[in-house]
Amino acid sequence: MASRKELKKQKEKTSQALIQAALDLCTEEGYASLSLRSVARKAGIAPTSFYRHFREIDEMGVEMVAQAKTVLADCLAQARGKMTFPTAKKIDTTTHLLKSIESMTRPFLETLMKCTKSHKQLVYLFFQERTGSSEAMRTAISEAAGSLTGLLAEDLARLGKVFEIMPGDMRLLSEAMLETASGSIMEALVFPGAISRDVAERAIRKLNLMFLGALVQAETKSGGGHA
Repeated sequence: MASRKELKKQKEKTSQALIQAALDLCTEEGYASLSLRSVARKAGIAPTSFYRHFREIDEMGVEMVAQAKTVLADCLAQARGKMTFPTAKKIDTTTHLLKSIESMTRPFLETLMKCTKSHKQLVYLFFQERTGSSEAMRTAISEAAGSLTGLLAEDLARLGKVFEIMPGDMRLLSEAMLETASGSIMEALVFPGAISRDVAERAIRKLNLMFLGALVQAETKSGGGHA
């Protein structure tokens, strides 16, 4: 007879098989098309066995969002770790300012896009269903996105201390960064290769402009200026 540990491991394995089956079906037809029977059939189990793991499709969907959040949090941590923040408030030339900005934006965007590529289905589902038909999914994604924004804002606080950027503006900057990154990630997942590189460069330019506006505004408020 199987031990409790073995039974638990088998249950987790089957639950993950259901999730993978759902992700495969989402890629083919979209989340709204999922049904208990279609997911169970794709996973190779009896439809009645689905209820041993999830009460309904949306409960499974929320679990997929949780897994996507874990992936994105890890990718975001890697991206944040690659960013180089200015350590002094004085930036004496426009060229220096732009280089300082790109030392943050380029490694952030490139690392995030590279990392998420390894988890294409989960990441695509996360961003795709932000405005999907499932309220449970929209709520879970909104809460997860808020948490991810908070993580990024914590790191950007270092920039805020140097340039006296208000916490509220820092939060908005974090939201804008993730929104820009998410759009680029979606495009890159759909159009890989050379088009993906173009997408990344456009996104970096957008991020540069965001940071430029935030830093110049902060400098103006504090009475500073650039040569």
